[in-house]
Amino acid sequence: MENYSSLSCEIQIIRARNVDRTLLGGSLFVRCYLYSGDDQRVEIKSQEIIPSKSGDHLFWDESFSLDCSGSQDSINRLKQGSVVVELHSRKNLLLLLPILGGSNMFGRAEIPWRSVFESKNMEIMEWAIMDKVNDVKPMAVQIAMKIRVIETIKVKKNINSKLRRSSSSSCACMDYCGCNSSNVFRVDDYQVFALGAALGAL
Repeated sequence: MENYSSLSCEIQIIRARNVDRTLLGGSLFVRCYLYSGDDQRVEIKSQEIIPSKSGDHLFWDESFSLDCSGSQDSINRLKQGSVVVELHSRKNLLLLLPILGGSNMFGRAEIPWRSVFESKNMEIMEWAIMDKVNDVKPMAVQIAMKIRVIETIKVKKNINSKLRRSSSSSCACMDYCGCNSSNVFRVDDYQVFALGAALGAL
C-alpha cells in the first residue's frame, strides 16, 4: 500500500486593473499556466471580454477546478512550481476571423504554489502584477486560489484525475470527465493531472 493525498484546487480569475488604453477596441482575456515542479503544465483560459472605452468593468469572475490524486512526494514537487498569469488582447477583426492570427500578450506574472500552501487555510486572493513599463502603473489581474488536501490510502499505483469546470457543463477534457466538447482546456499531457507524475471559460 502507498499513501496518497487527494488534492482539490480552485482558481478564480476575477478582474483586471490599469489596463493600457491602447488595448481598448479589442477583446481581453486571461490565460493561466499551472506549472508543476517538473515543468509539466496545464493551460486554462478565461472568456474574452470587450472593455468599455473608459476601461472600466474589466471583470471575468470565472472559476476553474482541478481534482487530483498523488503521493506526498508529488505534492512536494508541486510546491516548487508556480501559476503563470498572462493578459492577452485580440483585435475585433480576429474575433470574427480567428484564423487570421492569434492574440498579443501584454503582461505576465507568476504566483508560486508554495504561497498558497503556506497561507492561512491554504487560500489567497492577490493581484498578479505584470511587468512595469516606464513610469506607467503596471497592469494587474486579481486571482483567487484555494487548495484542499485530504489524506487517503491507495493500493494501485496508477493515479486517476478528474477535471471539472464550475461555470459550464461542457469542457475539453476529451472523455476524462465524460464529455466530448472542445476549446476550453488544452492539456499538453494528460498525466499532468495525475500528481504522481506532476500537477498542470466561460
